Amino acid sequence: MQKWRVGPVQTVAGGSGGFSGHGFVLHDESGRPCVTIGYLTEKDADAGREHLQEVLANAKSVVRAPS
Repeated sequence: MQKWRVGPVQTVAGGSGGFSGHGFVLHDESGRPCVTIGYLTEKDADAGREHLQEVLANAKSVVRAPS
């Protein structure tokens, strides 16, 4: 999806259990960060980011869940 964007791999923290590791942020169609995805290794974060970019590139619709 052209408007949704995957941020760069970086150090991330938070979530349940006080997670700290590598990950990236998914930004919605307005540019707002909406999801942080974390991995134990930078290599896994790089792979996850690449896969998510591929998913978004082929998506015809992405809908933000109601909050």
